[in-house]
Amino acid sequence: MLKPIKTRYYLTLLQMLVVLFLLGFVVLMNKEHVAQFFYATQAGQLGLVLNGIILMIFLIGLVRMILMFLSFTREQDMLQRFIKRVAESAPNPVYGLANAAMIVDRYHAVQTIARQHADVNQAALASTLAAGMSTQFTLVRFVHNILILSGVFGTVVSLSIALMGAAGLLDSPENMQQMGTIIGGMSNALSTTITAIVCYVFFAYFHLRLQDARTQLLVNIENVTTLYIMPRFQHAENSLMHDVAVLAAELRRSAEAIHLIQDRFLHAGERLQLAADDLQVAVSQSGDNIKVIRDSIREGFRLDEQPKG
Repeated sequence: MLKPIKTRYYLTLLQMLVVLFLLGFVVLMNKEHVAQFFYATQAGQLGLVLNGIILMIFLIGLVRMILMFLSFTREQDMLQRFIKRVAESAPNPVYGLANAAMIVDRYHAVQTIARQHADVNQAALASTLAAGMSTQFTLVRFVHNILILSGVFGTVVSLSIALMGAAGLLDSPENMQQMGTIIGGMSNALSTTITAIVCYVFFAYFHLRLQDARTQLLVNIENVTTLYIMPRFQHAENSLMHDVAVLAAELRRSAEAIHLIQDRFLHAGERLQLAADDLQVAVSQSGDNIKVIRDSIREGFRLDEQPKG
């Protein structure tokens, strides 16, 4: 049955907003320490750029996930409205729903297949829908895969700067500015690694929640298809065979009734023939009786046999 996953969508969105709020609050409350952590030496400008790139990648992926969660929420609303219209026995359950909704596409797909009198392969429809939804995860998967690599890239770049400072220090040991470059490069390497790890931890958690939400949405669409869409069109496909079977049964009963009526007519004809025979016998017997009565009257009144002319 359909599960109310919209609450879980909003819960994950709330968690994202809380994480962003807490990160912003911590940065504002400790902005001096954060600025010192990212911009403590001459190489600090590079640290700001590298960590800013990592945070920008993280925020882009997070915004994309928020948009996808909102999209899943709209799809869930379409599912609920579709089920409500089906419960109300609406002739067209998808009337008034968004044409781009997944459940509307599924309804039209099953309807098109049913009109062509073909079998509906729900597994193929489910695979097509899952493949179509996987294309929406391109940016999210990209951010998920490169977030750690961006931290590694920042570390490598920072270590390269530190090594350049070390090389300069070897050339002029009295130049303490090169020591600052080495320390700044090491600090940037550490900061980019920490930033990438923290961002990856939060992003990986929300990515898993997004995967769960997608899986649950697909399950709900398949449940609605099985419970509400397939029986609707399977009944339409089988109704002809059902009507033919009912008609054949009715014709069989009508033939039996006609045969019974024919037998009754035959029995009635036989009885009518018997009645006609009895009537003929009765008429012949009444003729004899009349003759006897006539002779008795003639004898009683001594009438002549032949009347005189």
